[in-house]
Amino acid sequence: MTDLLVTGASGYLAHRLIPLACQRGEVVVLSRSEPDAATRANARWVGADLLEESTVDVIIGLRPRAIINAAATNPGSGHSFATNVMGAAHVARAASRTGSRLVHVSSDIVHSGQAAPYGDDAEPDPVNDYGRSKADGEASILAAVPEAVVVRTSLIYSLERMDRGTAGFADRLRAGESLSLWADAIRQPVYADALSEALLILALDAVGERGTINVAGEQALSRAEFGRRLLAHWGVDTSRITEGTALDVAGQPLDLAMRFDRARSLGLPIPGVADVLG
Repeated sequence: MTDLLVTGASGYLAHRLIPLACQRGEVVVLSRSEPDAATRANARWVGADLLEESTVDVIIGLRPRAIINAAATNPGSGHSFATNVMGAAHVARAASRTGSRLVHVSSDIVHSGQAAPYGDDAEPDPVNDYGRSKADGEASILAAVPEAVVVRTSLIYSLERMDRGTAGFADRLRAGESLSLWADAIRQPVYADALSEALLILALDAVGERGTINVAGEQALSRAEFGRRLLAHWGVDTSRITEGTALDVAGQPLDLAMRFDRARSLGLPIPGVADVLG
């Protein structure tokens, strides 16, 4: 029996989640493509595609004590429904067969941005296709495994590696372009190490917890302010950043601030950007 199975091993969160997970026991990681050596750490990689029915049997054969489903497709990729819904359903079906503890990573984007701050048990009311795919994935997980935990989080960042969005901003600024970031879109960015630790606690320690729980950074920031702070950390000149509005962008939630009642009661780490970047 494997202590822990982590899906989405080639994704951004995995570069911190997997090395930290390996400190807790035997880890098997699953993804279509093999993760780089630094991400893989001491874990055993299994190549499999969550969209394939056969992966259900692969997971059952591994008999993991716990599963963290960190597999997801980013907005705009065109494959959100397949990965975020079908993939989640396959993981849930396997977990229901093995009795594995299941922790599923979801998103604040399941909310419309019209009723912040959102509590742990707030009902999803997405306003775009990506949000709908994440909400449907949550429903698939909880329908198949009612004892599962669904973690709603926000923009993930790390001090080890730039996230895709920040890297794109940096490339544009370094090329001499101007960059407009939203001043009215509020999020609570989450430090990858803190989110990883929270997921591991929920998967391996706080096994009696179930349902939806918010885990992000306690500091609410506009996308513009967060972008400036993170780019400055990476040594990028932010003088060409201007502030714009997301108000007229169709399907773009504005205020996605959350409450962290359950996370605080469990002592989960939720440091804000100022705590991490200084």
